[in-house]
Amino acid sequence: MRQFWIIVLLLAGSILSGCSVLQGGKLLAPESFGLTPVTPGLYIESGADEATREKLREAMANAENAIRASYGNTSASPIVHACITEECYEGFGGGRGSVAKVYGQRILLSPRGLNWHFLAHEWSHAEMSTRLSFLAWNRLPRWFDEGVAVAISEAPEHSESHWKFLDATNVPRPTREELQTFKSLRQWLDAIHKYGEDQNIERKAKGEPEIRPVYSAAGHELRPWLAKAGSAGLLRFIEQMNEGAAFESAYQTANTAVERDASPQSGSRPSP
Repeated sequence: MRQFWIIVLLLAGSILSGCSVLQGGKLLAPESFGLTPVTPGLYIESGADEATREKLREAMANAENAIRASYGNTSASPIVHACITEECYEGFGGGRGSVAKVYGQRILLSPRGLNWHFLAHEWSHAEMSTRLSFLAWNRLPRWFDEGVAVAISEAPEHSESHWKFLDATNVPRPTREELQTFKSLRQWLDAIHKYGEDQNIERKAKGEPEIRPVYSAAGHELRPWLAKAGSAGLLRFIEQMNEGAAFESAYQTANTAVERDASPQSGSRPSP
């Protein structure tokens, strides 16, 4: 039943994103569209050399470790599809200028995303959607889901250092209040466009530094929250959402609940 609803949402999403979601449907039969298996659950574009294959195997292991560290374990078992050419990436629905994307439990990596950082980012999305009920997942704000993925992935492009660079160079970026209005995919994509995050290919061609103010803002907001909550707090947040709690309540109280459960009276050591 859950897979049915995911398919319904993907088809609905195709209305907003053109044919990219439908193109992503080709990932259901990767070997029919130019990909070859590396290990179970990992495919790469035909023609990749052994060094690239080994790099991907190592990235898979590192990404899984990052997911386990943040979620306590792994519930999702995403299938990863890695492209070594832009033609391959766009053929599966990857947007121009994007680095990676996830279709339910299938991750698509561009030639620029062949590292554990972006693999862990998309894996976090798959993990979150697997652990949340359909109704809870549908209520989860996009900025929160992206912020958790940014914090877990530790990608330099979305790091706190990049946030400080944006601040030092007066690059426009969302305030905390504005960030929290980016609840739907459409609102998130509109923000990406508003702040010029979809123009990095042109910047790179001109020799200008790339900027990612929206993703960095989400990471800046969620990094301290996740550091304080740890995996216990994140799991408690997910539990509260599944129990029907409003997002704002679960977001504000997850840390408090963790601190209470870890109090000396409970016999557990306090969280750092």
